[in-house]
Amino acid sequence: MRVRLFALIVLSACEAPRVEWSDPVSIVQNPGAATLTIDSAGTARFIAEPSPELALPSAPGLCKSSLRTVTGTKHVYAVWWAARPDSSASLQTAKSTDSGKTWGSPAAVDTSDISSSGCRRPPPAVTAVGDDLHVAYSMVAPEGTGVFFAHFMTTMLHSPVAVIYGERLVPTAIAADGDRVAVAYEEPNGKRRQIDVALSTTQGHIFEWHATASRDVDVATTPAVAMAKNHLAVAWMTQNGTDSTSSRVVRAGRIR
Repeated sequence: MRVRLFALIVLSACEAPRVEWSDPVSIVQNPGAATLTIDSAGTARFIAEPSPELALPSAPGLCKSSLRTVTGTKHVYAVWWAARPDSSASLQTAKSTDSGKTWGSPAAVDTSDISSSGCRRPPPAVTAVGDDLHVAYSMVAPEGTGVFFAHFMTTMLHSPVAVIYGERLVPTAIAADGDRVAVAYEEPNGKRRQIDVALSTTQGHIFEWHATASRDVDVATTPAVAMAKNHLAVAWMTQNGTDSTSSRVVRAGRIR
């Protein structure tokens, strides 16, 4: 059973913020540099990582555009949406012990989607700590549309957790370091396009802290997030008002 969280609870005014943010700055994202990182000094940048040719998992209804992979200590993990005949979907995962040449049997991450989006949905976001797999995703659950988190420890799936409920499906990003998990996402409520971030210090069993990362002036989309020890970075795309082009902006912070 999914654990429903009251993600919109506002922390009381007497509590110190969980993240001390720096001012947002523009950041260069060169072609092919798709992974946001942050170092021990709190400097964020995009880097290019190897993208080896991987075989596709053999799975009915696999939405190829949703397939995401991540390399753990011993295994490579794949996560994808598998569309059903009624255009709802299940979130599936498989692992490979030979660098993605072959895949084990798929396992269900979340089967409760009730939408009719088929493969027209945001892909999941994945990361690994050792061989623990973390997944963030957006779907229409029986209790409402939202952003959710699931956690595999080896072969054991912890019950998916709601990060936030909202009005629409949105892109997500995820980062993890030790027991901390950060999920960034396009705000699923209201008309304003902004990027929010949720932080868990308990391996995603509960997301205790939520904040808006993007600026009021931004039309913010396409989240990215990175974490290293007590440093957190969130990046987004924003439209430039003068020529309608887009640029990347990043905000870094220190986790208290």
